[in-house]
Amino acid sequence: MTGRITRLIDDRQVGIISAEDGVDYQFASHSLLGTTFGMLHVGAPVTFVPNATTKRAAGVKIDVPKIDRPR
Repeated sequence: MTGRITRLIDDRQVGIISAEDGVDYQFASHSLLGTTFGMLHVGAPVTFVPNATTKRAAGVKIDVPKIDRPR
């Protein structure tokens, strides 16, 4: 699923993702893939695996837009 980071709580290393389904999911630094908590910023687009029961996100990855390089 995709969404955007809407809140970061640095001292607890947790955040909130507002997802495309309209639900807010909480994530913790241990659920990040390929990045660290310090590299995150509010508004960053992410992909993640939602848990609808607990409203938590797993496998959180920052979406980096692909840039076509000139040849």
